[in-house]
Amino acid sequence: MRRGQGYTLRVTAVPAVHCRLLALCQPLDGGQGVPAAPAQRKARREYENRVSALVPTEP
Repeated sequence: MRRGQGYTLRVTAVPAVHCRLLALCQPLDGGQGVPAAPAQRKARREYENRVSALVPTEP
């Protein structure tokens, strides 16, 4: 998860916490009329990809 230019915040937690963080930061991704820079969208997309790799899929 990015926090400002050139600074990456690392959060060590169970996948459920990461999923909750993604849900909370989704409005910051340019939704609901809030402008987002391309770098913000990319950072969130990459974080979402890493989290989705951690979460096991249901058979």
